[in-house]
Amino acid sequence: MAQALYRIYRPATFADVVGQEPVATTIQNQFRTGHLAHAYVFTGPRGIGKTTMARLVAKLANCEQPKDAEPCNACEACREIASGTSLDVFEIDAASNTDVENVRENIIKSVRFAPNRLKKKVFIIDEVHMLSTSAFNALLKTLEEPPEHVLFVLATTEIHKVPETIISRCQRFDFRRILPEVLLKRLQYIVKQEHVDVETDVLEQIVKHSGGCARDAESLLGQVLALGDKKITMQEASLVLPASNEMMVKQFLDLLYQKNAAGAVSDLNTFLEQGVDLKVFMDDMLEALRARLFGPESVFVREALERFLEARAQIKTDHLPQLPIELAIVELCDPVLSSRATTPSAGEPRDLPEDFKYQGVDSDYVAPIIERPAERAEAISADSTVFDTIPIISLDEVRKKWPQVFEQIRECNASLPLFMQTCEVCGVNGEHVELGFGYDLYVQTVNKDKNRRVIEEAFERVLGRPMKVKAVVKKMAEDETVIQLIEQFGGSIG
Repeated sequence: MAQALYRIYRPATFADVVGQEPVATTIQNQFRTGHLAHAYVFTGPRGIGKTTMARLVAKLANCEQPKDAEPCNACEACREIASGTSLDVFEIDAASNTDVENVRENIIKSVRFAPNRLKKKVFIIDEVHMLSTSAFNALLKTLEEPPEHVLFVLATTEIHKVPETIISRCQRFDFRRILPEVLLKRLQYIVKQEHVDVETDVLEQIVKHSGGCARDAESLLGQVLALGDKKITMQEASLVLPASNEMMVKQFLDLLYQKNAAGAVSDLNTFLEQGVDLKVFMDDMLEALRARLFGPESVFVREALERFLEARAQIKTDHLPQLPIELAIVELCDPVLSSRATTPSAGEPRDLPEDFKYQGVDSDYVAPIIERPAERAEAISADSTVFDTIPIISLDEVRKKWPQVFEQIRECNASLPLFMQTCEVCGVNGEHVELGFGYDLYVQTVNKDKNRRVIEEAFERVLGRPMKVKAVVKKMAEDETVIQLIEQFGGSIG
C-alpha cells in the first residue's frame, strides 16, 4: 500500500522543518549547551508539526552520533525511532487513554525502570488535553520530578484545557500556522521530488484550502498526484480539488451590490447543490469583502462583514445550514436597512426624526417609527401616569391585536416581518409579552436591541401602553409560512 505524502516527506532533521524555525532553533541550542528540558508542551493547530517535532526531540536526545545538534538518522537509535519500533519511545494517544488507570499503567509504572537500550525513555502524549482530571493529578508528581532517564513531550491543540499545574512544569512552545509562501515552497519541493509538473495555480489553490496546515496540504497534493499525469493543470486538478469559489464569490457579491436578495439566495443554494463547502465559501466571501473595505462601497462592505461574520458563527451542520446566510442576505438587501448611508435620496426629508438613532456603521441602528402627526402629538402630550390606570391586558386580547401590531412593524421595517410571520404570541405577564419562534436564529435576531425596540413601539402604538418584548424558542408544527419564505428565495428543506 502506498504511503501518504505527509509520511514520506516527514522531516527527518530540524533543518527540514518548515514554519516552526524558532522552536527548532531553541531546542537545538538547548541540546548544544546540555540543557534539554525534562518536559515540553507543544501547542497549536493540528497538522503543523507538533508530533514531528516531538519525534525529532526523541531522536536528538538518543542519537549515538549527533552532529551540530542534528540527529544522524544513521545509528540504530535513530532508525528505531523513525520506524516506530523503539521500545523506549512511547507514543500515547490521550484521546483514547483518558482515565487515570491508563496513566498509571502506561506511564507511571514504566518511568521507574531504566531504558531497554536507548539513553532516555521518551513519552510523547498526543492530545494531552483529553486526559481526565484524575489522570492529570496522577501524572503531576512524575512530571515534576522524573528520573534522569525520562523525557516528556506533551502535544495539544487546546492548551486552555490543560491544567496550569501541568503547564508550569513544562517548557511551553507555541506552534503557528504555516505561512502560505512557506507552504507553497514546500509543495514545490515535493512535486519536484515526485518528478511531476504541477501548475503553480494548482499548488496555490491547495495552499489556500489547507488553511496553513501542512498535513492537509500534503494530503490534498497526494490526491492531485494520484491523477497519474506527468503534467497537471487546473483543469485536471479540479476533479479532486474543492470547487474554486473566486468566480462564485464575485457573482454573489455583484448581486448583493444590486440589492438582489432573491438572486443572491438562489445562487447560494445553487453553489451548495454543486458541492461547494458552505464555510469555505463564507471564508472566501469574507476575504473578498475585506479586500474592498476601503473602496467606494465601504459603508455597505462594513455592514456586510458584520452581518456575515454573525451568520457564519451560526452555521449548523444539520437542518438548513444556509439559513443564517439567507437571512443576512435579506437584511442586507432591505431598502430600510440600506438607508444607513448618511445621504438621503431625492424627495426624502433632510431632518431626521427624534427616534432615528445612528451612531456610525459599527453601532446599533434603530429604524424610525413612522407616525401620523395626530398620533405623535397625542403620544407627546399623554401623561405617563395614565398607563397606571389601564387594566392588565390578557393573552387573548394581545393575540387579537397582533395583526395590527404586525402591520405597524411592516410599515416601519421591511426585514423584520420576514421573521415575525412565523411568530406566535405565547405569553403575557403584566407589561411583558413573550413571542415564540421555531428557530433559535429568529430568537437571536428579534432579541437584538434595535429590532426589539421597533416591536415594542409597535405594541405601544396599538395597545396604548408600553410593553416589553422577549423572543423565546417554542417548538411548533412545521409552519407553511417558513416553507413559502424559503422556497421564495430558492432554498430547500431537508
